[in-house]
Amino acid sequence: MKKLLLSAALCTAGAAWLSIAAYAQQTVTFLCSAPAGHVCQYAVQTGGSQITFALPSGQRKQVPGVTPHADKYCVCDPGPVTPDCKAPQLDHWCMGQWLDVDSGVNSENDIANDRFALGQRHE
Repeated sequence: MKKLLLSAALCTAGAAWLSIAAYAQQTVTFLCSAPAGHVCQYAVQTGGSQITFALPSGQRKQVPGVTPHADKYCVCDPGPVTPDCKAPQLDHWCMGQWLDVDSGVNSENDIANDRFALGQRHE
């Protein structure tokens, strides 16, 4: 009986460790898919600190020390990134909310989805 309880405890601990490892800090990629000539302003909120950087249209940047699905990011064009992730002026664009960082490519600023203020249709 003791062996069975010990095995169950070890399996539970192992599963918990694997789920924590899945959310460990990683180097993740950010992409500025804004129209040509634009510069994306990124802010990444990581466990008590914030990483900020600018990225020209079409460029990628790998950022170390980010925890996917726990850390959040916002991107604005041209910037700045505001605390609420909302555009500070009518001719600016921001995502509108902080999104979870993904382990893949992080970019929610594509003109194809009409996300830019200059590309939006005003009705």
